[in-house]
Order: sequence, then C-alpha cells, then structure tokens
Amino acid sequence: PSSPPSSRGGSWKMAAHPFAQIPPGFFAANEILNELPEEVTKQMISDGQKLQSRESESMPLECYEKLLPDSNRKNLSSAINAVLYIIRELSNSSTQEPKALNKILERETDLAKTVRAQFALSFKGEQDGEDAKKKVTKSLALGKLVDIKWKLGMGMASSSCAALKAPFVSLVLSIADKNNTIKRYPLELSIDQFHDFRQTFKTMATQIEQV
Repeated sequence: PSSPPSSRGGSWKMAAHPFAQIPPGFFAANEILNELPEEVTKQMISDGQKLQSRESESMPLECYEKLLPDSNRKNLSSAINAVLYIIRELSNSSTQEPKALNKILERETDLAKTVRAQFALSFKGEQDGEDAKKKVTKSLALGKLVDIKWKLGMGMASSSCAALKAPFVSLVLSIADKNNTIKRYPLELSIDQFHDFRQTFKTMATQIEQV
C-alpha cells in the first residue's frame, strides 16, 4: 500500500492561527485584566506594544505595583504575561483592523468589552503612527523642507470616545519643490508619535554631525 503524504511538504503547512496555543492560566489572567483600572490596563498595553517593537527592553513589575499598591504581585505578573501574549497573537493576525481584532478577542478570550476595545484600538494607533511617518517621508521627498510650524491641541471627541480630551501636536510642513513653489502639508500626531519623530530627527542630526 502507498504511504500517506508527508506532513513535512510545503503544501501541507498551515498558517499559524491566532490563539492556537493558549498558555496555562490565560483565562484566569483575563479576569484579572478585566478588574484592573482602565488607565493601568492602557499603560500595560502601551508598554507591551513598545516591548513587542523593541522600543523598550522590559515591563518592570515594580512600575505597576506603584500604580496599584494593594495589588497581588502574582496577579500582576499573570496580567503582564497575558498582555504580552495577546499583543503577540494579534500582531500575527492577517489583519490589523480594530473591528476584526475585536472579533478575534471576543471569540478567543474572556476579556470584557472595554478591555477588548483597548487592545484593538492600540493597533489602530500603531498603524496611524506608521501612516504619519509615511506622510512625512513622502512630503520631504517632494522637495526641500523650508519651515515647520507646530502647536499643541486637545482632542475633545473621536469616533471611539465621546470625550477623548487627549493632547496632540499639530504640524504644518512647508516644502519647496524644484520650482521653489511652497506647499504646506498638515499633520496631526499623538504625544507618543511626536516623541518618536523627535527621536528620529535627533538621530538624523547626530548622524549628520558625524559626516
């Protein structure tokens, strides 16, 4: 009789499915996340995103213990591990669209609706940051940067929050093309995105000084 086809063949390899291998204690950690204050969960997700993108090297437990002095150390550690696992799995998803990510979380986790939304929207912010960088790069490629104007604003509403009250930086780049015609390109960045750009320009200046 003929032998069955080998599972080592490339045509038999299946794409990894998000949350295919749930670690022990994951659902218990979901309940811990559901009970955490919103701002603490938001901070954990933000720190987890930075660790995932290698912008930071760790998520120190002590930082969250200061925010929650009466918390259980073991529970906080479980929550951090769950956050990192969720971010890693969502990063491997075929889509980064918040609604799709929210549906994945609804299907695969026991997270509360508000917590699912925080995770899903965190990827939207990440995508917005990439879009902003591309927009600046495209603008600079069109000609010579002659001026940058900026101002600090406060967002009072958004599609996802009725009263956001989140600070942002409004930039206007003035670019001169080869005919010396100046065009202006407006851009809005969150505070975190602005700090990323500041670090990028600082790095560029350092490299230029070394030339």
